[in-house]
Amino acid sequence: MSTETTTAPSVTTVARDDIRAITSVRVDGHVHQLGQQRDFRRNDALAAFLPEAGRPSFAWVRLRDGESLAVHRHPTKSMILVCSGSVLLLGSHERELSEGDVVCVPPDSDHGFRTRPGEEFHGLSVQFEGAGLYEDGHAPRATFGGAEEALAELDRLNESLLRRHRGNTLFTLFDSGRLNEDPALRTRFLAALYVWATYFQRMLHARQATCAEEILRAEYGEHLREEFGHDLLLLEQYDAGTDVYDPVLEAAGSWFVAQMYQMDEAQRIVLVHMVVESSGHVFGLATSEIFREEAGGYFALHAQADDDHRNVGRARLAALPPSAFPRLAETCRRAWDQMDLIHERIAAWTLKEGR
Repeated sequence: MSTETTTAPSVTTVARDDIRAITSVRVDGHVHQLGQQRDFRRNDALAAFLPEAGRPSFAWVRLRDGESLAVHRHPTKSMILVCSGSVLLLGSHERELSEGDVVCVPPDSDHGFRTRPGEEFHGLSVQFEGAGLYEDGHAPRATFGGAEEALAELDRLNESLLRRHRGNTLFTLFDSGRLNEDPALRTRFLAALYVWATYFQRMLHARQATCAEEILRAEYGEHLREEFGHDLLLLEQYDAGTDVYDPVLEAAGSWFVAQMYQMDEAQRIVLVHMVVESSGHVFGLATSEIFREEAGGYFALHAQADDDHRNVGRARLAALPPSAFPRLAETCRRAWDQMDLIHERIAAWTLKEGR
């Protein structure tokens, strides 16, 4: 009589890196960035292990430094577990998520995710019926918002970076009241500001000279006419000094001029109108309270006009496909970094720091 020994199946382990990753999908002719998405069923061992009845689906997801998954919707409920890091939930109920948080997304509910600069998010995406959302990368079960939502997302990014900008050293100096009390500080401030004012003029002239699109050239021309000679107002109205040489101000100012020769029109609209004019508007509001000018003064003009200038080129951006916006978001971040640097340096020169 023979005895048959039954051996239990061995435990199987699968490394995350052994699950094939995808980073983008094409929906309705447009490419949408996913960050990184690893559906468990794209690995043979895991696909064999997961049950077909009820058919749950699992995927590792990741967004790195400043990456986003645009607002979208899908026909099945989804659960996202934040395994590490933090991420901003986008859509109608925006909120910060951190490790251990769980997001329950009903069918056809708008949602998306974005990490902040310098942060990273790792999570697990779970669905409870049907195929995984991106199990088949050629037939994703997701519908993305069009250009309107992508532009709204870019606006939200710009506003968040504007809020960061409003907290830099120069605005702290404005809020302190010291420019009202110390004539020497005012003199140094005006001299350092004149450096940036001249580079701003050069940037607008360079853009006008290189614009090849007739409609935009007309819009840019109107903008240039309204801004033309504002640097000279500092000399005429305040006798601003012209003897400031600061290598940081020179380098940052030159960066803005150089981008007019390197960027496409959409990027230049983001740089000039979303970033520089947004900065100019809050700058004008803050300084007009300090200098108390009549209409037509340098600071009063910026408080009034720059808000309108923020909308130049808006129609051009609204006509872009959603796939164009991740690159524009990066342009926005870099331009704000440079704008922050300029204001920080003007403040340092005013306060005689680093000199």
